[in-house]
Amino acid sequence: MLLDAKKRQSFPRKEFSMIPLAVCKIQKIKSWGMLKGNEAHTARERDTPNANPEVNNIRIIGDSSNLDLATLVRHAIGSQKIRSNAVLAVEMLLSASASYFRPNALQEAGTYDKQRLDNFVEASVDWLYSSWENRVVRAELHLDEITPHIHAYIVPLDERGKLNCRALFGGKIKLCELQDSFGSAIEHLGISRGIKGSKATYTTLKKYYAAVNQDSQLINLERFLPKVKISESSEEYRQRIIQILNPEFEIINYQLNQPSHLLKQFNELKRTATQSEKLRQELESELRILKTTIEREELPLGLVAYELGINLDNQWLSKTNAIDLVMRVNQCKFDDALIWLRDKFGEEQMLAAVTNQVASRALSISHQYPTKVFVPPVPDKRLWKEVEKYFQDYYYIPQKLTQTLNQRGLLYADSNNNAVFLARNLSFEITGAYLHSLKTTTNAFSLYPGSKPSGGWFHLSMGGMSHNPITAAMLTASPIESLSLAILNAPHTDRTLYLSIDQIYSNSLLEQHIPIPVQFLQNVPNVVITIPNKNVAAIKKLLPHSTKLQPKTTWNKELQQRQGVKNYATLE
Repeated sequence: MLLDAKKRQSFPRKEFSMIPLAVCKIQKIKSWGMLKGNEAHTARERDTPNANPEVNNIRIIGDSSNLDLATLVRHAIGSQKIRSNAVLAVEMLLSASASYFRPNALQEAGTYDKQRLDNFVEASVDWLYSSWENRVVRAELHLDEITPHIHAYIVPLDERGKLNCRALFGGKIKLCELQDSFGSAIEHLGISRGIKGSKATYTTLKKYYAAVNQDSQLINLERFLPKVKISESSEEYRQRIIQILNPEFEIINYQLNQPSHLLKQFNELKRTATQSEKLRQELESELRILKTTIEREELPLGLVAYELGINLDNQWLSKTNAIDLVMRVNQCKFDDALIWLRDKFGEEQMLAAVTNQVASRALSISHQYPTKVFVPPVPDKRLWKEVEKYFQDYYYIPQKLTQTLNQRGLLYADSNNNAVFLARNLSFEITGAYLHSLKTTTNAFSLYPGSKPSGGWFHLSMGGMSHNPITAAMLTASPIESLSLAILNAPHTDRTLYLSIDQIYSNSLLEQHIPIPVQFLQNVPNVVITIPNKNVAAIKKLLPHSTKLQPKTTWNKELQQRQGVKNYATLE
């Protein structure tokens, strides 16, 4: 469940033209191949032209062990013999008109009011469970298309536990009852079931997606507008027209506001920007090395060659340093070369030559070996259930949030009974991992060997869209503190970054090396320091615009004290 709120929110009724309508469509799945294809679409295992790849969808019902859909359906069916024409599963799409999810921004396809979304998801999940119980094997919340919607998969088992789709969904009467039931479940949200007995054409899932994926949508009024019934009032006719046209206009708005070529252009620009940032960092590192080398090169080789009585134009001489040059020409040892340089140029120049020689040799050695790539701990899927339960029981971290982190590969279990939090730089490259033992109930972490604590952090973003700029950043003391504070702050109106700083042992060390992305944070309007007081002053020297926010104990303790705070927060 996304939400634990028990009170349902009621909405005042508006003019009928603005009353959103319920959407409930089904599709029968009669083969394992068809089931696999459906899963590939809903789980985004293949490219979907009308979906924004930068927005993440959420599994709201389903096995956290990441079993494939076919396996879940087989488990539900059991050992019974399956008829050749049997319906293996029913895919159900649940949604509402765009006017419900974004009442004040109808033209902004892909956006939604978070509270309204939460209310809709809660009511829909309650309805699914109450109607079909454990026959619902999976449900995905899609946020990457025109309007939020839910794909639910139901194994059609009758009261005897036998596959019998006709008993549950067969005929117009059953479908009408289905619409009535779902309409009643979300009526308190201000969503209308629509006109019972309407002659409007029922749009199947397949036709619905075919319409969305069209390059263009033409309005044929002769096809859409129904004929007036003799016994029908003008208001009834108006309602029928609204019910018919709303889905079509929703599709058109999406195609007008989010053409696929613009989306591809955006993704390409983002990919190029990431590559450019990586190149910039590499060049910046090389520039620092070059600058250091030049600053230390106070003894020109030409002057040393002149004192040695040789011509520096020789190829082998142009690629050396002062000390090696003296040792080679004079055929002497290192000590003798130092004395020669001291006598010719003084101690200061001699020391500069030594520094430059060491730097040159260090660079030569460094370039002989490739940079080691961090290899994180190997996941152990068998222990993931234990990790979920552990964080829920001891830290009150909602299971939904840990599941989302696990699906992104940011949190998992290893074979040593640890919860593994991956650290990444701001280019999303994995730089290390933090281990949290399931045998402890203290908010403590150990660094996995090979990790680079100053090169990356455990971080996540909440609120807004993935392409929106970060307008707020929360610096926390650990991954658990980041998750706890994110839950306490939900819902997020602005895109907010939660960044866990590695443990700092002293102020002196902090002043020498700040393990935070200073340059990035300097451009974030609202930076909040939520780590212990002893380290705040040093960070504020680098980020004078930042503010501090201190919990009474820890953010997780505050979360535990407020057990009722289980806000659903979208992770992006």
